[in-house]
Amino acid sequence: MKYFVAVYQKLRNIYMSQSSMENDLPMICPSLRVYENEELELLKPQSLLNDDQKKALSIIKKQNVAYELNSVPISLNFWDLNPNNALFDIYRDILEKNSLKSLEENLDKVVASQSTVLFDAKGADTKELKAYKKYQIAHDNAVNNIATHLELFDALDTDDEKNNWNDRLITLNNLKALAFSEWKVKGNKDIIEKELARINKNSDADLYLAMAQNAKNTFEAAEKTDVISNSSIHDINFIPYDFMENESGWNNMRMEKSELESLHTEAKGSNENLPAEILSIDYDESVILAVEFDYSFVHLKRNWFNKNFMLSQLFEWNEPKKISDGQTISTDFKLPAITKTMMLVKNLKIILDPSITNDTVNNPNQLIYFGPLIMKQQLFVNKTNNQKFLKAVTNVRTIKSDQLNSLTKKTAPIESIKADFAEKPAAQPTVETPKANPVVFNHKMNMNVMGGIRNLRPVMPTPHVATPVRPQPTPIKPVTPVVTGPIKIPGIFVPIRVPVQTPTAANVQFKVFDKINNDPVYKCSISIKGTNNSRIFEIETNEIGMISQMVPVGEYSIELRVDDYAVLNQNFSVVNTNPLNLEYKLQREEVKFKSFFLIGMICERMPKIPVN
Repeated sequence: MKYFVAVYQKLRNIYMSQSSMENDLPMICPSLRVYENEELELLKPQSLLNDDQKKALSIIKKQNVAYELNSVPISLNFWDLNPNNALFDIYRDILEKNSLKSLEENLDKVVASQSTVLFDAKGADTKELKAYKKYQIAHDNAVNNIATHLELFDALDTDDEKNNWNDRLITLNNLKALAFSEWKVKGNKDIIEKELARINKNSDADLYLAMAQNAKNTFEAAEKTDVISNSSIHDINFIPYDFMENESGWNNMRMEKSELESLHTEAKGSNENLPAEILSIDYDESVILAVEFDYSFVHLKRNWFNKNFMLSQLFEWNEPKKISDGQTISTDFKLPAITKTMMLVKNLKIILDPSITNDTVNNPNQLIYFGPLIMKQQLFVNKTNNQKFLKAVTNVRTIKSDQLNSLTKKTAPIESIKADFAEKPAAQPTVETPKANPVVFNHKMNMNVMGGIRNLRPVMPTPHVATPVRPQPTPIKPVTPVVTGPIKIPGIFVPIRVPVQTPTAANVQFKVFDKINNDPVYKCSISIKGTNNSRIFEIETNEIGMISQMVPVGEYSIELRVDDYAVLNQNFSVVNTNPLNLEYKLQREEVKFKSFFLIGMICERMPKIPVN
């Protein structure tokens, strides 16, 4: 876990050195959060979607991810999924419970009563306003005369000229003072400006009302569509907006062991927005020589969110739960902070010690971890420099599968940390999807070192477009974790506590070709899941489109994914230990299978609200 923390610390340092603001709060995301290209693309405003099919899909499929990325932080030490605490639900509640109605009524009264100080019954200036304007002009002229006189000084040569200039300046200052006195006494200065201040205050109130009412109308319009999924409140403008389609905003990073160790030490020393429970996890990562990845800071912009009306002196909040105190990040406040920028990573490679063998990696009774990320049980070799490395599992279907969920639980140590909590970093919601409730999140969190700090994002069923669907999340019951001391784990190769029995297995060779020209398909991701056992494999094809894997006897589903080809799903059986050759042909199609790991979130601390 410490090298995962080191990667986060590196990205945190980069962000804070480049573009940090006073209220920025970098937070680690200690559980597994992986998003596919399609999931994030559907969150973009429909005006940025050119494909009509994607526009239709975005209406019904983006709600789940929108709730995740809009999860309001509830702890200063970490950010994680919390659908009970979504920004748009909190924002809607604030709009509904502030005093917009009474303010609107008061403004109507102000508009109805015209100022009698400034205008008479016919709408013309009163004698007081006429006098104010007359003596204001006289005062302004006196000030301008002084300014003109000051400009003459540089052209003076003799002492007499300078003395005369100084005498004239004294006279002009006296005239200015006289003009001001006449403006104040004869020009009704105090009376007129008091009335102007009152009108300006009403204008501020009108502006405040417009901001608040506009935000409220956004949500009311969404409700009237008869399906909340169709509302624009789930749209997110990404900056850079095209980070999913190309390399815009992405940078490559390679961190050697010495730097990883140094950054982890820095993280433990500073302890800024990093939970002690995470920093105490200390297992052997001596087999890791370096970490290589691409990273990007992707900013989240919401066209429906406006905090300015809450900062107005006219804003009133009389609810028992305060909105924000400008400092504390906890459940004690309604909106202590908002999500602002994602720390995304892709193309992750873990460079291994050269002594690591393929048999060590491809052990059926273990899982391989890098922090909360699960690695493929396949050893890759860079032919340029002969370095051995691992890749992360990027198939979201695999990560969400029951088999993988079961195996991760079995990798937890017997002496686990006693913690089931919602406010602490190792958030691990167990997925439940009852038929009676369209959205249910079970927030039982487990801090078991390896099996507990990673898990799956809850799966939200697709709502019917004709029926309004509003998520009804299960309330969170916070429980304080108990940590007795640092945890020691053997290494990144974590044994499954209940070994998966593999008494009989066959060597299965997978061959993947292009359906049109029969060319081998390189780097095709193959996901294999047992349908009558708990086995699961994640592998990739080599340059000649082939890969071999020892697969136990049983029934399996297989999914083949690679850029520019359509997904292929089939089934196969291993009936005995005889070698088995399987061949698949992929159909070309414009599809990009990209996955992004969210390892941290930059949040923005809200100022004190209300400010008065």
